[in-house]
Amino acid sequence: MPGSIGERPGGAENYTIERPRILVVEDSPTMRKAIRRLLSSDFQVLEADDGDTGWEQIRDDPSIQVVFTDLIMPRMNGFMLLRQIRESIHERISGLPVIIITGHEDDEKMRRQAMSMGATDFVTKPFDSLELRARAKAHARFEHTQRRLHQATRALEQHTTIDPLTGLANLNYFREHGPTLLSFAVRQGKELSVLRIDVDQYEDLFQKRGRQVAEKILVNVASIISGCVREEDTVARLGLAKFAVLMPGAGEEIARQVAGKIHSLNEKSGYRLGNTRFRMTVSAGLVTPALYEHLQFEDVLKLAEGRLAQALASGGNRVVFDEGPPAASRAAPEGRREQLSLEEALVLLRAGDTDLVNEQLKPLVSKVLPLLVHANRQLRLGMDGSLLQLKHQVQRL
Repeated sequence: MPGSIGERPGGAENYTIERPRILVVEDSPTMRKAIRRLLSSDFQVLEADDGDTGWEQIRDDPSIQVVFTDLIMPRMNGFMLLRQIRESIHERISGLPVIIITGHEDDEKMRRQAMSMGATDFVTKPFDSLELRARAKAHARFEHTQRRLHQATRALEQHTTIDPLTGLANLNYFREHGPTLLSFAVRQGKELSVLRIDVDQYEDLFQKRGRQVAEKILVNVASIISGCVREEDTVARLGLAKFAVLMPGAGEEIARQVAGKIHSLNEKSGYRLGNTRFRMTVSAGLVTPALYEHLQFEDVLKLAEGRLAQALASGGNRVVFDEGPPAASRAAPEGRREQLSLEEALVLLRAGDTDLVNEQLKPLVSKVLPLLVHANRQLRLGMDGSLLQLKHQVQRL
């Protein structure tokens, strides 16, 4: 209708200007209704009747700018919700303004406890309407400013190549440098190994020990990795607790030695926090790919990620690489190794390069045949005859 927010004259499109979103976590329906009535003209007011429901909304809705929460509630209370927010691994959540709703029955000790846990502000029942609106607007503006600052910082970081926490190369450098090294390896017939590393159970550490402790451990893990690699290798931090090593000229045997040393030293490293002692382990996936002309660095990285996923799925604290002993270092035709792994064969197939796969169909099928037989038995696929025929055909190849 004429005069509504965002309407443009002349039949132009309408744009809705969204009001800031506020979450009210309060088990009293009467209190939620009162806050909604006071704030709904300036904000979109979301409601939750306990901390569990409130946490789900905070986790799933990135547009929430301010949280009001009562302290005494069933299930997850306000103290627990505040701790969950402040110890979140996601900066969007950990930095949210949290305003504690208090009553006259809440003593000063409870307020001090909430403040020590990171409460942003307090409002007291019964509410003064002007004060409540002013607090909500001030903290919504602050959160918006912080979010814009964070976005600007992230944009600036996208143009840098150094991780500020560890001093290692970052994801930008890794994605630029990796393809260059691979291209050189293919042209020169030299080997290249890629190692992907994750710190095991890092999110649990972050939640239990806090950001400061978690980041100190990340710096130490980075130092261990850097101390294990060769001078010509590149170590990068790709994400929160994600690392990678590019090893130009390193065959499987050398790469396994490096990976094993990194894994072993992290496993042996102990940490102490007060009277508590604990260890942090790493999982890793290693690949020394068969080199061919159109091989893409992303495909090599996917192989390493796949092996890392296997390590994590197996319980973590291990390194996954090619099955069997390291391949001989003799050169294969066109700079390729003679033996393909199943993962490498799949990458070649996705790339449309079937020549080498066709040459090695017999050993590849022989590798996968036991899995097919097992799946046929467990899932009752009724493929007994087909698998027997496949086995005979492979034997005749």
